Parts: sequence; structure tokens; C-alpha cells
Amino acid sequence: MTNEISMTTKSEKETMDFGEFLGAHGVDGLFIALTGDLGAGKTHFVQGLAKGMGIEGVVGSPTFTIMNYYDGPIPLKHFDFYRLHSEEDLWNIGWEEYGAGGVVVVEWADMFPSLIPEEAIHIHITLSGENERNIRISWSDEAPKSIVKEIQNYALGH
Repeated sequence: MTNEISMTTKSEKETMDFGEFLGAHGVDGLFIALTGDLGAGKTHFVQGLAKGMGIEGVVGSPTFTIMNYYDGPIPLKHFDFYRLHSEEDLWNIGWEEYGAGGVVVVEWADMFPSLIPEEAIHIHITLSGENERNIRISWSDEAPKSIVKEIQNYALGH
């Protein structure tokens, strides 16, 4: 990663608000690699992202289903690598088809780093207090510049 910025949220709602902001600026082909400990707020972030993308209804973690697909103006494909044992498991469920296009979010993305494209936005969430989260966002020069600019503006305001 060549670029990085960090911010702190003080509640689940603020974490969801950041996701919602990013979703409102989401573009077809956006790939988000999401990491963090259990209970850090990854799913809350994705719930906000979906809301910002205009997706209504319940958005849950795909821990047991591996992937949830949400139809919207831009489809959201929410993966969870936590229970997978190998990259082959992903190829068997259609990674080639589902892992591109729309907005792709992968929880536990660090489990199979070779599947994460260069243009991905990496978001690492850690609990730093009972409700406080530190969010570190990093990206390469291949990341969508319009999204990077919005992230920088948002993070600098927090």
C-alpha cells in the first residue's frame, strides 16, 4: 500500500455512517478489502455501505453462506472468507463471476491476499475502547481516484 489515512469513530452508528457515506459514493467495480478482529464492526460498516448504496432490507454477515448478494442501483456482493479453508472453495462458488463488477466487499480479506485486486480499498477496523473504533484506510495508486478523494475528505473531517 502506498497511501494511508486513519480516523476514529465513537459508536457503531458512526462506523455505519462512514459506510453509508462510502456507499453513497460507490461506483461499479469498487472493491473493499475489510479486515479486523471479531466484533470490531465490519458488518456494521457493510450495513451502512448498503444503505448508502440505496439497498433496503436486512444486511447480515455472510459468515455461514460465504456470500450475500444485494440487488440495488449497483449490486453489492458481500463475501466473508472467515470459514473458508482454501482459495479453491471460492472458485467453486463462482468467485470469477461474483468477485468482480458491482461493489464487492470482502470480510477477512487478509486470509487470501492473492485474490484481492490492486485497485482495492483496504479498510482495517480495530476496537480501541468500548464503543470506539480506529479505522485505517489504505490503497494503491490503482484505486478509484474519486473514491479516494471522498475518503480523504471524510477522514479529515473526523
